[in-house]
Amino acid sequence: MDSTPRIFQLPEMADILGVEIAKAKNWTNGRTGLIIKPSIRESTGTGKSDLYSLEDLYLMALANEFSKAGLAAKAIGKLIEAIKSKFDSISDSSWLTIWRPEAGGNFRLAEGRDRPPKAILWMALSVRELLRGVEEKLEAKDRRR
Repeated sequence: MDSTPRIFQLPEMADILGVEIAKAKNWTNGRTGLIIKPSIRESTGTGKSDLYSLEDLYLMALANEFSKAGLAAKAIGKLIEAIKSKFDSISDSSWLTIWRPEAGGNFRLAEGRDRPPKAILWMALSVRELLRGVEEKLEAKDRRR
């Protein structure tokens, strides 16, 4: 098995996830309140590209899922920040419940898919299925090469 880390440029990530490149760019430049920074290399000048990791791709897939659910970019940005710190533990979880106990408040995360008490906004997401979908798209892309 190849243990070489996967490295992606933004157009490739957008293609894999089926996200318009303009939307993906907005998610990486912070203009919308959401920012997914490149964890491999941030470009430093003309002719250089940002380089993203597999985890960055997963975070963009989560952002895309939240966008499809109708969440605003600023809310998605807060969610992504909350998820980043716990990504290793939740990536193996089958379900993740995300909620806000009050308008404009911080998001809370919990494993499982039960409705939290006093939640004004909540959703349950099958993280395992989402990540499996990303892996399948990567495998299909690799087979086309």
